[in-house]
Amino acid sequence: MGNAAILLVEDDSTIAELLEYNLKNGGYEVKGFRDGQALFRALPNLPPPDLFILDLMLPGISGFDICAQLRRDPAYEWTPILMLTARGAESDKVRGLDAGAEDYLTKPFGMRELLARVHALIRRHRKTNLSQPAAENESRPAAAPALDNGSQSGQIACGGIMLDDIRHRVYKGEREIEMTNREFELLKYLMIHRGVAFSRDELLNRVWGYDYSGETRTVDVHVRQLRRKLEDNAAEPVFIETVRGRGYRWTDQA
Repeated sequence: MGNAAILLVEDDSTIAELLEYNLKNGGYEVKGFRDGQALFRALPNLPPPDLFILDLMLPGISGFDICAQLRRDPAYEWTPILMLTARGAESDKVRGLDAGAEDYLTKPFGMRELLARVHALIRRHRKTNLSQPAAENESRPAAAPALDNGSQSGQIACGGIMLDDIRHRVYKGEREIEMTNREFELLKYLMIHRGVAFSRDELLNRVWGYDYSGETRTVDVHVRQLRRKLEDNAAEPVFIETVRGRGYRWTDQA
């Protein structure tokens, strides 16, 4: 399939050059931009990339707004987005995930970690694309399909939550719940392994696709997002349980 293509938006020239150098050495084709305006001017003349890397704080259009705008374009709806931020506030990370980012890295970060995350995001994206034609042949339902406790192919149902893996949709009762790609994959993994407790490191390795224990709060942020979207009361979750000394599990009670 050729070398994966990455579009990088970073206004700090020193950081941008360092990132481009390491990504190219990692075997990726990289095109850099210093702001969002330059990116959007160039996009119509470029083939769809395998990954966007966006700095959060940019002149003109912020990384948040670039991410949200890309997600509104069908051509980039499912292209993974990795956000780079110098901020450590969880509110910024949540805002980035809400805008549609797949993952984030807080500066300063190591190049090994960056490359591990890039590799995992692109690998998952290409794997999804290979199976996309079969999914596109499926008709899309006008309303939520009836819950069937997982008897239909591609559907997992539990406690009023139904995940349709073929159509990439999640329902609570008859209401569809919007999910980012990463939220969807985390939810699917937990529901498939109902009742099994996983550590944050295990979830990073199995859902994100890399083994790096230094940023396990990534998992915590995504779990909080899922609880906010799925639970009646996120402060007292019944679907995704916290297992003290271990991590998280999807309830085996419902």
